[in-house]
Amino acid sequence: MKKTFIVLLLIAVLVTGCFALTACGKDKYKIGVQSGTTGEFYVKGNADMLLDGFSNIDCLPYNNGGLAVKAMLDGTIDFVIIDNEPAKQLVAQTKGIKMIDIALTTEQYAFGVDKNQAELLTALNAFIAEIKADDTLDAIFEKYNSLEYDEDGNVIGGDDAIVGITSATKDLSKASQQLVVATNAAFAPYEYKKGNTFAGIDMEIAKLFADKQGLELVIEDMDFDAVVTSVGNNGVDVAMAGLSVTATRKQSVNFSDAYYEGAYQVLIVKEGDTTFEGCETAADIETILKALTK
Repeated sequence: MKKTFIVLLLIAVLVTGCFALTACGKDKYKIGVQSGTTGEFYVKGNADMLLDGFSNIDCLPYNNGGLAVKAMLDGTIDFVIIDNEPAKQLVAQTKGIKMIDIALTTEQYAFGVDKNQAELLTALNAFIAEIKADDTLDAIFEKYNSLEYDEDGNVIGGDDAIVGITSATKDLSKASQQLVVATNAAFAPYEYKKGNTFAGIDMEIAKLFADKQGLELVIEDMDFDAVVTSVGNNGVDVAMAGLSVTATRKQSVNFSDAYYEGAYQVLIVKEGDTTFEGCETAADIETILKALTK
């Protein structure tokens, strides 16, 4: 009797251990995303954006899209989900990948302003309307169409005519004379480092706005996850980082009017991958994603 009990106990331990190791060694499909972005919310799920997520898929966050693409090419992950504009740039400059240009989400980009600075929000909204009306905003977007990237997603060319923006040194004693912008300079074409300076769509808007307000521009580069929550702390006035508007982010900032309304998430896959062949809608892709098993 005692021997039988021991045998049964060993079997139970083995079975429990097997399930603990993800269904006896079975692996999940893996999707790479840029940390803290809508792509991550899409895979993991996010109530604010009414995204259910995919429990059958592992989500692996990376500091930028280039690193995620590199991991896919190396075989570490299966697919990448990222914003459409960065995806276009990555595909244009990286051999062996393609974009499934079907919108998985519908998003607006806006700037997150300190909740205690109503006048700054009003001025920024007026400025956004102005640069939309006189085509300045369109010209800024057009300027960044030909960026070239290395395998890690860093901009290495195509921006010879773009003058990098130098950040002033933050001085809290003259806060009224400075515009302090939080960003994550790893999201070209919206923001990236050019040598010791900053460049990108958001950074150009920030510079033009600061100049119009007669303010020095201070740019603080930080992890994307910290960009929104930094606003209103330690002198940070506004977040400019290709931000999609969400209810959770609204708890930390007041969002400006949208300056870009064509943002959406897309899949990047290896060039020969036929997993999503024949898909025409987001629902088609989601049906496949929900059924993925290894």
